[in-house]
Amino acid sequence: MKKSIIAMSLLSVLSMSVFADAPNYSPTEIHEMKASFDMETWQLGKDVDATRYIYTHASEYFKHADIKKGGNTHVLPTNIQPELGLIEAETHAGKKSLDQWTEGHLDAVIVIHKGNVVYEKYPRMEEDDKHIWWSVSKSAVGTLVGILEAEGKVDITKNIETYLPELKGSGWEGITVSSILEMASGMNGLEADDPEAYTNMHSPYALYESSLGFTGKTEQTMDSTYDYMKTLVKQKPANTKHEYTSVNTFVLAWLVEKMEDKPYNKVFEDRIWKHMGAEFNGQVQVSDIGAPGASGAISSTLRDLGRYGMMFTPSAPSKAIPESHIKKVSQGGNTTAYEAGMLFPVMNNYVLGNAHSSAYQWDIVTTDGDFAKAGYHGQTLYVSPEADLVVAGYATVEGYDTWMYARAIAEKFKAETQATSK
Repeated sequence: MKKSIIAMSLLSVLSMSVFADAPNYSPTEIHEMKASFDMETWQLGKDVDATRYIYTHASEYFKHADIKKGGNTHVLPTNIQPELGLIEAETHAGKKSLDQWTEGHLDAVIVIHKGNVVYEKYPRMEEDDKHIWWSVSKSAVGTLVGILEAEGKVDITKNIETYLPELKGSGWEGITVSSILEMASGMNGLEADDPEAYTNMHSPYALYESSLGFTGKTEQTMDSTYDYMKTLVKQKPANTKHEYTSVNTFVLAWLVEKMEDKPYNKVFEDRIWKHMGAEFNGQVQVSDIGAPGASGAISSTLRDLGRYGMMFTPSAPSKAIPESHIKKVSQGGNTTAYEAGMLFPVMNNYVLGNAHSSAYQWDIVTTDGDFAKAGYHGQTLYVSPEADLVVAGYATVEGYDTWMYARAIAEKFKAETQATSK
């Protein structure tokens, strides 16, 4: 019976393009979606089609800076394994196979194993669309800090004002870079822990986003996100509780800019993007004064997100990300603060009970050294250095459960490796 199911799946893959259902908007539809765009409510995703168009065409709505690719594209050989589509997970929508989950919930998904594309589908976007990463973007900031750390330019045990003297006298003073990396700074401007973060335009978090030009402005909105950071206050001692907020990420991006004396997009470009064999330029949203939306506003094709993930695996085309940093991420961080956070039960469920901690802005480091980052509405990046695996997915609705499939795929490949090594 199992063989016949796999055979049917193979026939399905061979007879149906993975790009068959990608949307093709008419000029009239595009005009109507743009005319109805509301800066204050667009992130709520009430009109899924309009939201998906924004997610795949963010540069048409917001100012952005390019993240330029290097000279040569790293070719991704294709060796599709359709049986991966049969892997099941117990999602919020019930038990579904990966094929069913992809068709019902995702814009696109890719699985790269040992440098080969083994699963790839684009049910709701084109292959060359640049989809917003949302908070998957945070992993890049943490990685850049890690690169500077490996080079001896940043000591994450030191207080943030050591590198950003502009924050002396602010609520940030006395907080270590490490605490900020692990979302345990104790600062306000919270997201998940503040029920009004996204609904009250005057909340500390909403004022952060409006300063970046990503939501509607109020009379309290400051023109400079850098200056706004100085107004935030400390709510509790650092390292006591994991509390998710993009303001931590912005301060780290500011640190990266300061240390490299370059705009954030150029640092990411020079340090990572040019070295990973990207096929296209990436982009990051910026404010009127050029402050980067580094916490959630990078956009790229799915394959280039996959190539970024590969930089943490043995199949990386270059060693721009030091092995020492990758090992530090895999070892995880402050387990006590992480487990005290309100998101821990959710994160643990997503990786099938294997969450250990967070590290360097990755949401989850598993007990066996994999790591993953999620973004709003279900953007997904899961990396397993041990399995030489990357799973990346884009979504416009609730696609968060993609992590469950990623974890199951990782366990499958790890088990196969262990079996063959005996």
